[in-house]
Amino acid sequence: MLHKELNGIRYNKAAVNREMRAGELANRTEGSVEFRMQNISAALYELRMPFIAGYKPARNIGADVKQKMIALLSAYGIESLEPYVPTDDASELALRVSTLRQRHLGIAPKGSTAPVATTSTITTFVRDPAVKAWVLHAAKGHCEACGSPAPFVGNDGLPYLEVHHVMPLASHGSDTITNAAALCPNCHRRCHYSKDRDEFKITLYERIPRLILEVPELSGETVLPMQTSSLA
Repeated sequence: MLHKELNGIRYNKAAVNREMRAGELANRTEGSVEFRMQNISAALYELRMPFIAGYKPARNIGADVKQKMIALLSAYGIESLEPYVPTDDASELALRVSTLRQRHLGIAPKGSTAPVATTSTITTFVRDPAVKAWVLHAAKGHCEACGSPAPFVGNDGLPYLEVHHVMPLASHGSDTITNAAALCPNCHRRCHYSKDRDEFKITLYERIPRLILEVPELSGETVLPMQTSSLA
């Protein structure tokens, strides 16, 4: 029923209840089947997964019952519900969003009226403001990838563009003008998330003469920029 609900397929709760009591649950009453469904919802709730709106989670579900419900859910493909589980990991969130976008979302998600906050340690790099300012100034208010004007004016009264390190700092790329490009938000996101991001990266070297191809550090050795006149 839950899979049908999530995929927008109509079903009749009462009919499903009768069908179950006509088979393996012949010795159960309608109410006991309803309560069993609420136990399942309680287990799903504990796992932060979606549950059927018409079967509110039972209160005070015992630990043994919960583990039994989780085992049953696992046997019937609970993994397919993983994309619905909230996460604070940005890359995992993007993966789950992509998975759900390829499904038919039949109902509006409940979401959370009070999202839980988490604290994590994030590695950042010390950046040279002069490098960023120089690259933005050199762009003259136009994206260095697509050539379009900056999409809007920022709070500082200047054309808004974003500085992208063609060889990522995390891959030991340099924070220099020969490794940085001023891009509009669309082209910047394209560098990180598009299917053709590798090919698009090559076009940046072709379009921006000051860029110098750098090789990522793989073994702890010092990275030396490589001047190249051709990418062939």
